[in-house]
Amino acid sequence: MLVSRRPHVRLSAIATAVLALEAAGCGTASSCPDPRPRTSDFVGAVKGPDLENAREDGETDADRCELACRVVAEEELDDIMKCEAVGPEADPEHPWAEGVDEITVTCTATYTPEQFCTGRRPQGHREAEIVVQSRADWFAVHAHLERAAVTAFRELAEWLDRQGAAASLVARCRDAAADEVRHADALDALARRDGADVPLPRADPPVDDLFAVACHNAVEGCVSEAFAAVVAAHQAGHARSLELRALFSRLAADELRHGQLAWDLHAWLWDRLTPAQRAAVAELQARALAGLPQSSRRAAAATPRELGWPGPDHAARMAELFADRLRAAAGLAA
Repeated sequence: MLVSRRPHVRLSAIATAVLALEAAGCGTASSCPDPRPRTSDFVGAVKGPDLENAREDGETDADRCELACRVVAEEELDDIMKCEAVGPEADPEHPWAEGVDEITVTCTATYTPEQFCTGRRPQGHREAEIVVQSRADWFAVHAHLERAAVTAFRELAEWLDRQGAAASLVARCRDAAADEVRHADALDALARRDGADVPLPRADPPVDDLFAVACHNAVEGCVSEAFAAVVAAHQAGHARSLELRALFSRLAADELRHGQLAWDLHAWLWDRLTPAQRAAVAELQARALAGLPQSSRRAAAATPRELGWPGPDHAARMAELFADRLRAAAGLAA
């Protein structure tokens, strides 16, 4: 693959454009459909972790009812105009009392119908065998991957230091490792709170070779981690728990910096590669972008809806938008 220029990518602009387009319901090959909101009545039971989250995260009974309404609706609600929660038959007037394990919620709300990988693994990473069947499993997988990312950034910082890279580039890798420690700790706590164990990451020793580092960074950093930042930003606006929205907001800001670091590192490595190596790295990156919609679709299907991931079709279209914008910015062929 021939890439005629040094890649120059500003990830924040791409992420902002993708999120704006998906919010408007714009696909990659068609114009935006009618975005007019709909108004519907929703009724259903709320219990278990969903009820606990609403009870703990809401500051007032009205807040708690709105959080429960979002669970019942299973839609990304724009505005909740009316909401009523009813407790068990023995005490219907106190649905939020401690000890109540199931309530009934009736609400009226407007919503706009939907129109539409995670992180950096170190070299030699060995995937953990975790089947995602619950939100606890999801937290465990992502806590595991965030912990693996700590190793990835520490190894990268050490390698760059040995290569005589700019001190600022090394420092950014070390700062990213510190970010990933915080991410791993937060997700680990959520996994364990929900009853899941988090396996420690395992990896073979990294390959001390510039071309190997460039190939790894081109995919894990420039594609996987960069798109993870976009998804985390979506989760920050759509997760049902206020606690999770705050967490994903912090993760999105950090992962966006990490994705930009990957692209800045990509440019630094690019200048040190031979023409043949540049073509090989560009080919790997293009293949990763081509496969991103399908991998995003699978990830979305395995993610509990309450965590704010888009649905499978929606995720695939977001990935297509992201890949198209990134290809154009990096000078890659589709």
